[in-house]
Amino acid sequence: MIRKFYLVIPILIFLFSGCKPKYDEFTPKISPVTEAVFASGVIEPKDAYTVTALFDGFIQKSLVTENDIVKDGELLFQLDNRQQHTQVAIARTNADYARINAAGNSPTLGQIKAQIDAARIKMQTDSVNKLRYEHLFTTNSVSKQDLDNATLNYQSSLSNYQATVENYKATANKVSQDYTVSQSQLENAQEGNQYYNLLAIGPSKVYQIFKKQGDLVRKGDQVAQLGNPDSIVVNLDIDESSISKVKMGQQVLVELNTEKNKTYEARISKIYPHFNETSQSYKVEARFLVEMPGLISGTQLQANIITNKKEGALLIPHVYVGAGNKVLVKKDKGIDTAIITTGITSEEWIEVTSGLTVNDKIVKLK
Repeated sequence: MIRKFYLVIPILIFLFSGCKPKYDEFTPKISPVTEAVFASGVIEPKDAYTVTALFDGFIQKSLVTENDIVKDGELLFQLDNRQQHTQVAIARTNADYARINAAGNSPTLGQIKAQIDAARIKMQTDSVNKLRYEHLFTTNSVSKQDLDNATLNYQSSLSNYQATVENYKATANKVSQDYTVSQSQLENAQEGNQYYNLLAIGPSKVYQIFKKQGDLVRKGDQVAQLGNPDSIVVNLDIDESSISKVKMGQQVLVELNTEKNKTYEARISKIYPHFNETSQSYKVEARFLVEMPGLISGTQLQANIITNKKEGALLIPHVYVGAGNKVLVKKDKGIDTAIITTGITSEEWIEVTSGLTVNDKIVKLK
């Protein structure tokens, strides 16, 4: 029994010592720190706009290519508008017919004028007969019935004459209105031709062409992208949790997907005030500090927006900070917990503004 007792004790001591926790240690350091917001983005021309088809049709003529510089109002693409020409021809025919009808000597109005002349002559004849019968009645040469008939005939012809005159006025107004409407329809049809001609808006550079000559385009299809010929911008998508840190004029370090490991400097030039539901991000615009000739519109990129810098900050690694900003601090008699206040946060480091000193040692379990 004694032998067994002495053999067990060393084993238990060994097991106890083998279960002792192991720690990594770190002493806070004083060093510069930079805080940055990561963003993805794309190169686009300044004041970019998309030329869009307003009607269905084939591209009959394509008059530009990429990198062309165009003037304001210059014709870029012409869509087949034969159907529109037919509409214009029909509208012109209707307008010509309406113009003829509205003329003072038109057949329609001439026929009513003839009816007016005939009605006037009959009214005048019946008026003379009425006066004659009234005179004869005073001498008892005709009966009261004969006078009444003559009076009735005159009143009937007078009413017919007045109705014919009113018909002329109404018809003249109608043909005049028809002419005005047909002229408006002709003008609208002629103006419709312009929608088959796609023009430049201001002096522009052609950056991309999406449809070529002979392609069928539908209403709303994008045909080309144009923009400011003198400048391009960096359009960035910023996460909603980081947008509050982004300010005008901040430095932006840009790495193009076409030139890995090469960094270009830009500055924040515009912060759009709305949230994009599609990309679930805010849009921010940056401008390069120097001209960048040869950049291709649509080039993808990654960027870091420098939001804060500090010299002589007290820094510790991220991995040493637990939930609630708690860190484990090594003391003479063991391990204690401290709660820190943080400042600038970089990809690897956290600035400690209170709760630790440069003389402390912090630990984390391996």
